[in-house]
Amino acid sequence: MKSLRIAALSLLVVLCAPLAQASTIPPDPVIRQGGGDPSASPIFTADFSILSPSGTSPATSPCILTEGSFKFTSPTCFFEDDINPSGTGLAITKLVFDISGISPKSISCALLNKLDFTSCSVGPFDDGGTMVTFSGGPGIAFHGDFTLNFVAFPENTSFGGVATASASAVPEPNTLALFLAGIGALLIGRRLRARRLS
Repeated sequence: MKSLRIAALSLLVVLCAPLAQASTIPPDPVIRQGGGDPSASPIFTADFSILSPSGTSPATSPCILTEGSFKFTSPTCFFEDDINPSGTGLAITKLVFDISGISPKSISCALLNKLDFTSCSVGPFDDGGTMVTFSGGPGIAFHGDFTLNFVAFPENTSFGGVATASASAVPEPNTLALFLAGIGALLIGRRLRARRLS
């Protein structure tokens, strides 16, 4: 009788062991993009990188944004499109991230919403890393805010970002003011000419 109990208990332990281990398997890394926040860090160049010290940002560490020699800490991983070469504000129509050292098979991507981009894809990059691409939809307007979330990546994972930017559909406020002033000057000049002729 005692050996039967030991055998039944051993069988129960063997059957429950995989269930206990299943909860310790780490989730696949995920990168997400979504809506904005007024306390955003500026992205003013098309090439930038974002570092996640814990690998899970913003949940357990801030994002560190690097653009050339400039570094910004973004506690909530919110960013603002401030790409403005030669005084022309550009909209981000596509975001591509190069994540080195991680297989594309283990990474998934997700949209927090479909306001900025309508698709997200994962594939291999030329350098052996992984390429995550957000595209489609209206994109991120000049001065538009957006967020990025990184989940379950290794510590100190760096995300090399490249933004494809094009002329923004909405002109900057200064450009709009100059445009309206020019039209106003043309109309005033036309009226003055009409008065002189009559």
